[in-house]
Amino acid sequence: MSQTRQALILITGFIALSIGLGPIQSLAGPNISFATLLSTDAEPTPQHLKKLFKTARAGNVQAQEKIGDFYMLGRGVVRNHPSARLWYEKAANGGNHLAEYKLGLMYLNFQGVPFSDDLDSLSMGWLGKAAKGGELHAFQHLYHYYEKISPNPERIRFWKDVENGLDQSLEGQKKQFKALLAQAQTGDPVAQRRVALRYEKGQAVQRDYKKAAKWYKAAAEQGDERAQDNYADLFLTGHGVVKDPVRAAKWYKIAADKGLSRSQYSLANLYRKGQGIEQDFAQAALLYQKAADQGVAAAQANLGRLYLKGKGVDQDNQRAVALFQQASDQGYAPAQRSLGIAYQFGRGIKQNDGKALVLYNQAAEQGDSKAQGNLAHLYQSGRGTKKDYGKAMSWYQKAAEQGSKRAQNQIGVLYQFGKGVKTDLKEARKWYTLAAQQGHKQAIANLKELGDAL
Repeated sequence: MSQTRQALILITGFIALSIGLGPIQSLAGPNISFATLLSTDAEPTPQHLKKLFKTARAGNVQAQEKIGDFYMLGRGVVRNHPSARLWYEKAANGGNHLAEYKLGLMYLNFQGVPFSDDLDSLSMGWLGKAAKGGELHAFQHLYHYYEKISPNPERIRFWKDVENGLDQSLEGQKKQFKALLAQAQTGDPVAQRRVALRYEKGQAVQRDYKKAAKWYKAAAEQGDERAQDNYADLFLTGHGVVKDPVRAAKWYKIAADKGLSRSQYSLANLYRKGQGIEQDFAQAALLYQKAADQGVAAAQANLGRLYLKGKGVDQDNQRAVALFQQASDQGYAPAQRSLGIAYQFGRGIKQNDGKALVLYNQAAEQGDSKAQGNLAHLYQSGRGTKKDYGKAMSWYQKAAEQGSKRAQNQIGVLYQFGKGVKTDLKEARKWYTLAAQQGHKQAIANLKELGDAL
């Protein structure tokens, strides 16, 4: 990257920050506002955010991308461009092409990214991946860069060839879909499910949940268990159909009875919550066990929690720990956190703060807000490690940005008493207020105390 461009990026960024501008417009591309690419959802509730983060941590790239949008906009979370970049990276590494495009723009605009001499190459790399994935706006930035910023006729020809090939590929996908649709219309349940999936995901056709529901129903009624499971999902979310947990439970049960592990897990969740079906912890445990035996990590973890609480099964801490270990070995963050808690408090296993620290860290690195808060507490108290208020603050902030009221309160405590930071009652009040607004009782009490102090 040229010194002129480095200077331009730094100056533009400094000016934008100084006068409080939002996302910087592209310095090397068409005049496409980043804001137009971001999620247009309304301000998310804490409950919505909690579900979204859970879905994102489970690997859903659309949820990961949306969280990136929320951090870019400061919608429902504290505005934080580096956090937006991290979530876009998760989605991009999972193959989300829109996230690749947004990530490319962040590097192009020097937004929330560490400064380096490779900003341009990183930007072009992500934009190139997005372009190859079908994000057509990315081509405009690539052409502009290689025409105006770093002239390279060979690269322009290369990307024009890619775009032409992509057009042909998309046309080929449309032809394939047309053939698949014709096969579905003959009554083939597998083809019907595949057509439904393309409508649900917007693959080769415009996303249309109602058409997805129509084709899932057709396949489900012919006994295709994967279609039955997907059809149930639509009733649970209300996509393309009227939201109806009772009908969701009905279709999950049909597929679960055939041995489909995903439906067994989903139906177990409904039994545990009493959603769309009468609450029955014993039935939930039975279904979790069936899914767990097929290696479903989330089922192993949820069954472990039932054993820990003695709900639907005899209370057994050691059995709970064994299940948490199975799911943890698969890298499932909630199970790593639960196993960490078991080690921290010696439940079903010998107490060991050091192992708790390792497990919390593994889950925290995956974005588990509860694990982040627990890890912060260990650093704050010096359990299993040396006391480190700086690391405690860092992990509390990550959890707080996800809406954790406990972490928000703890940040207030650190600011009020100057632990690892300079005493700042104004900042303490801000964090106590955020936690108090979510009903955190200690934060409410701390606010009253701080009011007296002020």
